[in-house]
Amino acid sequence: MSTFQFAKYLLALGTLAVVLPAARAQEPPASEPSMALVDLNRAIKAYLDEDRDTAAAAFQHLLETQPTAALRVPCHYYLGLIGLERGLKHSTAAQGARTEKNEATAQQEAVLAREQFEQAQAQFEEVVHLADPTVEVVNAALLLGISRLASDFPGAQLSAHELALRAEDTLHRYVATDYGAQDRYGQFYLAVAHYRLADEYRKEPTKGPEFADSFQAARAALEAARVLAEADVAGQRLTPAGQDEFVNVLTYYDGLLAILWGDNAAARQDFTAVSERAAGTDLANNATAIVTKLDEAEARQPHPVQLPVPAPLGPFELDTRLTMGHAYNTNVILLGRDTILPRGYRRSDDYQFDLGADFNLSRRITRREAPWVGESLTLGLGGGTADLWQPNISQFDINRYLGRTYVNWEPIRDLYLGFQYEYSYTQLGQAPFISSNRVTPVLSKVWRGPRAAGADLEFGRTDVYFSQDDRAYFDRLVDRRTNRDGVYRALGVRQSINLVQAQDLPLLKEYYSTREAERKLFGDRWLAIYLGFEFRDEQTVGTEFDLRGHSLTWGLTVPLPLRLAFELNSEFTWGHYTSPSIFDYERKRRSDFLQRYDLGFVYTVVARGENPTLRTLNVKLRTGVEMSFQNSNIWDRLGEDIYEYNRTVYGVRLEVDF
Repeated sequence: MSTFQFAKYLLALGTLAVVLPAARAQEPPASEPSMALVDLNRAIKAYLDEDRDTAAAAFQHLLETQPTAALRVPCHYYLGLIGLERGLKHSTAAQGARTEKNEATAQQEAVLAREQFEQAQAQFEEVVHLADPTVEVVNAALLLGISRLASDFPGAQLSAHELALRAEDTLHRYVATDYGAQDRYGQFYLAVAHYRLADEYRKEPTKGPEFADSFQAARAALEAARVLAEADVAGQRLTPAGQDEFVNVLTYYDGLLAILWGDNAAARQDFTAVSERAAGTDLANNATAIVTKLDEAEARQPHPVQLPVPAPLGPFELDTRLTMGHAYNTNVILLGRDTILPRGYRRSDDYQFDLGADFNLSRRITRREAPWVGESLTLGLGGGTADLWQPNISQFDINRYLGRTYVNWEPIRDLYLGFQYEYSYTQLGQAPFISSNRVTPVLSKVWRGPRAAGADLEFGRTDVYFSQDDRAYFDRLVDRRTNRDGVYRALGVRQSINLVQAQDLPLLKEYYSTREAERKLFGDRWLAIYLGFEFRDEQTVGTEFDLRGHSLTWGLTVPLPLRLAFELNSEFTWGHYTSPSIFDYERKRRSDFLQRYDLGFVYTVVARGENPTLRTLNVKLRTGVEMSFQNSNIWDRLGEDIYEYNRTVYGVRLEVDF
């Protein structure tokens, strides 16, 4: 038996699904291929109408007149189903005769049932041998199914769902018979029928339980087919080589089911095994092609690392970030203009070294598992630390530790409702400084548009958020009016817009045209901008730091050749304090204006999807400069502008995500 067997037959059907709708647009409509398609659909309609004799005659006529494998494959398949139905009819009659103690009739009906079953098996065998090796494997591979047929028959719409249901019912009844219970092919085709139904249910938001049932039934049928193959080897009805070929096909379908479930890692493992065990065959070539497509998809958007915790508790997804940086800071202590350096400080500028680590562990529940969640529900927790040291100004070393928990609900596609609670503890100079409890609800909308290849592109994102931060400061107070304990609130909105992908930028089109590998990794990057606004209301125990203010943020990202990108982030902040400052000579209310510009170049050392063993690995090296300029209307009795300063930080940072 050829190793490309069932997969190729199904690929032919997948291609037929594409061919049939296209035939409607062909001129003239009465061409020979178009008429053959009409005849095929007429035969399938007769099958659905349970007119078995008409359907069988039409399929047989097509077999006698059509040399094209893409048309002959469905004919043999449906003749096989018709044979099973006829056999089941005789099998039922045999059972009825036995009940009536009519053994002669029972034996006669049993013989007829067996003949029909054997004829059906012969038709299914023809499906194996007629598989079309010219079928374009990759486009069809993810749409495989025994009922993937459309209709050109005037006035008729042949439902793929209805065809799959009919096949499932027939095959289910067949494997329940004494003869079918020993037929590994019956279990295999039953698995494919369940797979087809699961693929149909996956598209319907309200069909989560049906999807899960069909998916699990497909898995169970594949396992039953494996067991029957082992029994056939033990009974010398199947050679070990034949078993290997059959198991390769089952493994191939395991991979397709994994794709359906969204487990690309398991799918890649299955298809790679098929590629290695069946090397040189069409089945292996198909598997290799699908792995290539998975790799390309993972390169664009890799799935998070999954921890092997069984459902319903898991699987958990893990994402982690590690950072390390070195910088030179021209104003570590934010020394005000014309301000005398405080005692105990030799300088206000210093080199800095920082280390950071952060992780999130989450459980994503989709409508496949629980229809009541809408599209998805993500529950997660995380934590991290950020540490910064200065060799000459250790009083301003910063150590921050935080933990978080969050919920992210997607009731309908691309609309998200999120809520996060975060606790952080910050030390300044190795002494306690701030304790913070922050809650943040967020409403987000992702904006998408179609692309030529059929997949949706994310063209923008809108985030509206509110934050309430309950802070406690541990620094020693000279004046109670400087007590900064209190509630810090913010309300903001941010809009990001993806303008043009790198591979479509005029200056990069020619560059990527000669660098295919680099285009796959970086061609989907965006020339993007964002704009944000935030209003803040900060009320403290004291009076010196109470304020109402607002910020305008904006930035852009520009993809460049040679794995480079340019980033610019900017912030304009206006702070209007509500009480006269205790430090101002004239007791004015403080008013600040802060400008911050952060610009740098990013070099991608390892892109997501580039490392074959850890596809979420993303390693970047960023070098740049951050400039801050704060103006304030406050000065003290010595003429020092204590709240007005400039700061520039030159640095390089290594960022590792996985």
